[in-house]
Amino acid sequence: MNKLMTVAAGLLLSTSAFASNVTLHNDTTVTTSSFATKAEALDAGLSVAQNLSNMSQTELRIQLPVNAYQNVNNISIDNTKVKVEEFAQVRGEVQYRAIVDVDYHFDAKESR
Repeated sequence: MNKLMTVAAGLLLSTSAFASNVTLHNDTTVTTSSFATKAEALDAGLSVAQNLSNMSQTELRIQLPVNAYQNVNNISIDNTKVKVEEFAQVRGEVQYRAIVDVDYHFDAKESR
């Protein structure tokens, strides 16, 4: 029994040696609701980008898709780009929405 516990403890310690911290780069998109004009959609998209830039680490952890990783730290927005998309759900009623492309990076624990 002692031999089994010693082997199990050794395996546990050796597998934790394979875990390391890595910096991961990722991107995502945030889409606004629809607006009647391009200017309104662009303004909304720029507001989304600014809000993301002003968020704390905790808020970014909630807003950005990082939950698939363990021990996420140091989330940082690298770049945002705002595009305006024209669309229609009904013939003749053109609407606009902003699409915000967000490039970001973060540190996470990677297990091999």
